[in-house]
Amino acid sequence: MAACGPFESKPHIAVAVSGGADSLALMLLLARWARAQGGRVSALTVDHGLRAESAAEAGQVAAWAAAAEINHQILAWQGAKPSAGLQAAARKARYELMAAWCREVGVLHLATAHQEDDQRETVAMRQARNGRSQAGLAGMSLISTRHGIRLLRPLLPVSGALLRQFLTAKGQPWIEDPSNQLTRFERIRWRQGALGALPDPADIQRWGEQRVADEEAIAELFVRSVEIHEAGHISADLALWRGAPERIAVPALGQLIRLVAGGDYLPAQTAIARVVAAWLHEPRVMSLGGALIGHWRGRGVICREAAGVASKITGAGVWDGRFSVEISRDMTVSVLGGAGVAEIGQSGHSRSWNRDIPALARPALPAVRDATGRLILVPYLGFDPYGRGSDTHFRFLPHNSATSSGFTVAYGWQHTI
Repeated sequence: MAACGPFESKPHIAVAVSGGADSLALMLLLARWARAQGGRVSALTVDHGLRAESAAEAGQVAAWAAAAEINHQILAWQGAKPSAGLQAAARKARYELMAAWCREVGVLHLATAHQEDDQRETVAMRQARNGRSQAGLAGMSLISTRHGIRLLRPLLPVSGALLRQFLTAKGQPWIEDPSNQLTRFERIRWRQGALGALPDPADIQRWGEQRVADEEAIAELFVRSVEIHEAGHISADLALWRGAPERIAVPALGQLIRLVAGGDYLPAQTAIARVVAAWLHEPRVMSLGGALIGHWRGRGVICREAAGVASKITGAGVWDGRFSVEISRDMTVSVLGGAGVAEIGQSGHSRSWNRDIPALARPALPAVRDATGRLILVPYLGFDPYGRGSDTHFRFLPHNSATSSGFTVAYGWQHTI
């Protein structure tokens, strides 16, 4: 845990506990560590409701936590479940539920039980999909950020076998997830050796150290070449990007796409590489990951793609995961769109436009309409024919940052179980 710091005095740590061996071991180990710091642990179990046994299993975890004098919360995944991509949707819901609990309670850190075997399987799968992508080869970071909290993986240097030995020695049973035997999942096939040998931990550590150096180079490229506009688009000095090696330019563009589009993950490395190659040398518009990539006034431009925006809000809230908004109750914020841009042009009020907003970026801007559906305000364009701008407040506050939170190599840390 020392490698996962710094921590506040008397830290309160949340831990994701499914009831499997890894997460139960983490819960018990973290409780011991937190008490030594004068702090405490809260165990969070998400009941996805996907199996008949899930509620009973969550209750069993609660009983084990109570026996260890650990606070425990069951978080239920409500609503309809998708018929396709169920595992990904469940993972997304799990993190959202736990992060929301952490924010509500004021917990800064959420620990998950990813361990050495998970790391090796993750890198193997990424190698199979993305080849020698540096970001993928580095595996999972010891520390990352998600949904406004610090995500900690303190068990990454520890094998699953050692964790099970630890629980056995304590007389602590655990729940075996039947999905861990289903060979239709790629991870299970890697675990069972059906797809080949897993990467060596020493190699993963070396790749992680290279990723740390690359992230520093990406941050330097951003400082020298990138401007983030308050209206939500990005412009870049492409001359400086042309001098960057591909292993820097590709993840750098991916991080900027994720910033303006609000995605949870970077687009596929191969797709980003194709866009980078064209972006640096060809004056055309491309779409990737919910963003448009093009050119304006001799610079590169990255902006939100209006076609991907479905968000509408009334009153205060976050619009499209990008803008913090405060408006009157008789107003609604939605995407301007190409039709809205044309509507302004036909209104006779387009002379007051902010001409520093690239045409490519205008359709994805937030637009305010009244109860009748009439367009009354586009704040970043300066379109305000009815003088309602004083009734609103907009602030670009993207879900993701441009730079990463800093990759942290997990292998090599000394551990004692």
